[in-house]
Amino acid sequence: MNALEKLKLTKELRGLIESIPEKKGMDKLQSTKRLRELIELLGGKSNEAVNRLFQSIIDGDVKVSVELLQNVRSEAEKNLDDPLLLEAVNVLISQVNELVGTEQA
Repeated sequence: MNALEKLKLTKELRGLIESIPEKKGMDKLQSTKRLRELIELLGGKSNEAVNRLFQSIIDGDVKVSVELLQNVRSEAEKNLDDPLLLEAVNVLISQVNELVGTEQA
């Protein structure tokens, strides 16, 4: 990668870092995923420590269940500062809200 490409990626990275806190829902999730990609492209180690459970929840590969919630709690207790924890919990909250909403109808 040449210097110009690195400069463009760095500029995009800075923009994402500034805009992510203001985003909501899927826009925030997609922006965070792109942020990790940019860090990796620029030589960082963003994917090395990615919690696979949290990532699978964010990607929609698993659905909410009591067992899943227990697993999330267990993983969260290991590392409350995991950057994917909040995203994963937000996805699970959305899934629970959808379940509750459909059961009440």
